[in-house]
Amino acid sequence: MSDDKKTSKVDVSSTAVEKGIDIAKSFVDKLVLPPIEELGLLIKDQISFWRFNNQIKILNKAKSICEKNKISVKAIPPKLLFPYLENASLEDDDELQDKWAILLVNMVDSQQNIQNHVFPYILSQLSKDEFNLLESVLIEKKRRVSELENELADFLTNRSNIENDLKSRLIKLNQKLDSLSPDGKYIFSKEAMELRSSIRSTKMELNSLEYKELMLKRKIVAPENIPEQNIKEFEMANIIRLGIAKVVYKASAGTHSIDIPARDQDSEISVDFDVEIDTNTSTILTELGEMFIEACQEKHA
Repeated sequence: MSDDKKTSKVDVSSTAVEKGIDIAKSFVDKLVLPPIEELGLLIKDQISFWRFNNQIKILNKAKSICEKNKISVKAIPPKLLFPYLENASLEDDDELQDKWAILLVNMVDSQQNIQNHVFPYILSQLSKDEFNLLESVLIEKKRRVSELENELADFLTNRSNIENDLKSRLIKLNQKLDSLSPDGKYIFSKEAMELRSSIRSTKMELNSLEYKELMLKRKIVAPENIPEQNIKEFEMANIIRLGIAKVVYKASAGTHSIDIPARDQDSEISVDFDVEIDTNTSTILTELGEMFIEACQEKHA
């Protein structure tokens, strides 16, 4: 072994350590505002103070919301509270701090049963733009569902009256058509043609009543699409990764009809035909996504 190898040692002198700290501090100063030097603390203490300050802001916001809405709080398990505080401490955006505060309020509200340890993690992984988009999607769904539910309730209330009116109209139209031809012969006058058209339309309207209720119920439970033009590709990938959105596929098929001449001498006929299959994709808000956004929305008293 050479003398150089025997005498080589790790430099642990105070000068070397201080130099390393200075280099690290100069780098962290570029990452954290306000600069570390303004706080006059060591790196570890500076970051701890910054995180602690965020926690205090969020807890004070949560306290104000509880007082404003007269919420009776309950204790939550440490395995839920500690990860929440750990993740919340890294958030310094004021708008997202509001969401963190509301999430805590809903978790400690004795009138609710929101104790999902996944929600703090999801919130910690979202940017403000991503959260705002998801929230707008849920708001739009609630608006749409509310309108459809009102339409369904109105339809069910008035269905019998609507059905009776259509049947009465149909009887009158048939009677008027019969009066144009007392002997029962088919007539081709303009008035008769218009009456037949009205009769067909009324019958279709009457038959459609059977499907309207089912159609409205299907629309009510339909998931809400996320407008992809309002979100970047990497942001969409992130919310899909978190399980709060997913891609769904819808396929439709169409065929080309072909006329085949039949000949007695042909025992078999071989035909080539085309089938067109179109696949459309859309990204929807999942049930988990809806529950998460609702957990971050304030429940007013």
